Amino acid sequence: MNIRWVIILIITILFGCSTGKEISSGTVNQVSGPYPSGHGLWYNLPKTVIRVEMVAEKVVVKPGPFFRFSQRLLNITEVETESKEEWKIIGAKISTYGVPDEERLYNISTIGNSSYAAVNLTKTRILAGINLNSFDETQIPLAEVEKIISMADVQFNDVPYTEEQLIKSSTGAMAEEVAKEIYRLRQLRNQVVRGEVEMLPPDVGSYKLAIEYIDRQEKAFKELFTGKVVKQTVTRYFDFIPQANKPLNTVLLRFSQQNGFLDPMDVSGTPVYIEVETDTRNSKNFVTGENKKSINTTGLVYCNPVTAQIKVIDRTLLLTSKQVQISQFGQILRLPSDVFNNREVGVELDTSTGAVKRIFYK
Repeated sequence: MNIRWVIILIITILFGCSTGKEISSGTVNQVSGPYPSGHGLWYNLPKTVIRVEMVAEKVVVKPGPFFRFSQRLLNITEVETESKEEWKIIGAKISTYGVPDEERLYNISTIGNSSYAAVNLTKTRILAGINLNSFDETQIPLAEVEKIISMADVQFNDVPYTEEQLIKSSTGAMAEEVAKEIYRLRQLRNQVVRGEVEMLPPDVGSYKLAIEYIDRQEKAFKELFTGKVVKQTVTRYFDFIPQANKPLNTVLLRFSQQNGFLDPMDVSGTPVYIEVETDTRNSKNFVTGENKKSINTTGLVYCNPVTAQIKVIDRTLLLTSKQVQISQFGQILRLPSDVFNNREVGVELDTSTGAVKRIFYK
């Protein structure tokens, strides 16, 4: 059943329970130009923004200063021998939110004790409903930019060198002293586990703290041979507004294994595409405004959005896909004017798409 007739049916049922008290309403007309001033109430229908949350992992690898002595002193062969920074995409997520559509601005002129006076708007003037006690505005995902780790941030300054280690005159001699300390720590851990350390208080908490301390010490010394691998998860947000006069399939961003997220015009990275699949180009319902021949000006204007399939593709690999509603490709409709003759009837709209979410009797 057509959504318009479903809404009309719901309203008819609701008004079967109304008091029948007549309340004067008003007119709703589309206006153009900058945001006006003067008598009346103005609201915008939303324009749907597609926000893509891209998640990548940056890995910084730094060899330890003693990596050449790893096999001889510790019998370790798997060590880092080259400094490098690498990026890889590990996830993507699609969401939507609404911004005011300046081409869909409407003026409400009320007459008498109209329920139009109870119109609910968001902080950005997007129509949220009528006769609502409260409503939830679309939450825009945070777009904070965190500091990215670099090679300079990866250091070995936390190593607890002893005096004997620091006074050695050569790298090889210093590596030998550090290796001896690693073996000493391993022996000490075994003694703690076996309960052979007399000075340690005989309780579980003390044993746990001792083991954790020894593990941290050994890890810091061992990284001087094996090197450090530091990983960071980095999130970036990219917005795309589908428009009828622009391509619906385009490069959203570019990505580089060496430099991470890049501008769409930076050809040093490979493209990440966004694709919007919808048949609105060939749909008779696709309109950018109201039918100019329409003489109905008494109903609240809302939007019947279209469904689109959004895909985010890394070169040829599909990262994510989601079905969403898009308002700017939707059909402009009006609620029957009688809905405003009863203050006990509420209407809630989706502030991302302009669609009717629910009509209810309070």
